[in-house]
Amino acid sequence: MTRILLVCALLLSACAGLSPIQPADENRQSLIDMSCRSHFLKGRWQLVHTINARLYGGRQATFTGVIVLSSAVPSIHCVLMTLEGFVLFEAVDNGEVVVKRAFGPFENLDFANGVMEDIRFIFIAPEGKVQTVGIFKDGDEGCRYCTDDNRVVDVVEAADGSWRIRQHDPLKTLIADAVDRQGVSPKLTLVAGGRHAYQLSMTLVEAFPID
Repeated sequence: MTRILLVCALLLSACAGLSPIQPADENRQSLIDMSCRSHFLKGRWQLVHTINARLYGGRQATFTGVIVLSSAVPSIHCVLMTLEGFVLFEAVDNGEVVVKRAFGPFENLDFANGVMEDIRFIFIAPEGKVQTVGIFKDGDEGCRYCTDDNRVVDVVEAADGSWRIRQHDPLKTLIADAVDRQGVSPKLTLVAGGRHAYQLSMTLVEAFPID
């Protein structure tokens, strides 16, 4: 219930416009910036999640998602399966999204592009410059990025170790639990607004770096 209320509050605040951010002093800025960057994976990783999806129109579904990503290129290989292991969707993104396998509603190229965009949003640091590093109106610290495609993205650090990513246009919010020893959050909730709003609740099954 607490997580649902937090999601609602974040969506309402985002609709009201950008949250004011007060620049921190130079010494503190360095620490905050380092903390913001620590939430995004470095190198090559394989991640497996159980994904509970609430889709546009009230539909719900549960999948197993397997992601292999590299931050250096960046590149993404994504597979969505039923809980029984049947592959519903497989695609790669090495600068261009290529669908390798898809069934039914997953055959839509817009769906494939959306999946890859969400993965980049969650796991790969925003492409672009850090605009401001400091303290938001609610007291949480964080970083505001201006991305290469002119989107504003906030990475917000909460006092309890949890963190959030807010993209303002189009509206998208990630709520993440504090990271584990590997630097990976065990629970993620992605909420996308707009005409085709949806919510993804992702529970980590395993994560390991690939040499």
